[in-house]
Amino acid sequence: MAHWLQRYVNPRPTAEQLVVPRAAVEGATCPRCGGDDINRYPVANEHGARMATKCQNCLYTLKIERPLVEDNWPPFRPVTYDWQASPSERATRDALKTDNGVHESVIS
Repeated sequence: MAHWLQRYVNPRPTAEQLVVPRAAVEGATCPRCGGDDINRYPVANEHGARMATKCQNCLYTLKIERPLVEDNWPPFRPVTYDWQASPSERATRDALKTDNGVHESVIS
């Protein structure tokens, strides 16, 4: 079965509760409390699906990053998630940029 297809064909869960696995990050130390119980796991925040690396003692966030394909997060993300923008989309983005690099609306 193709790798991308595995993200869409999943059996119904049989467990009563779903648990998100947390991977321990070896050798990391929390800068706030000095704890070494650091885990990396998927979260959904204001920026969308992300992978968080957090201290489990004080919940300090060490890192928030975009998930890799290997992270399988979100489980049903589009197949085109990591594709580059088409030439026409890139041209539109470039047309909307101002001198300072900020996008402006073309509607006046």
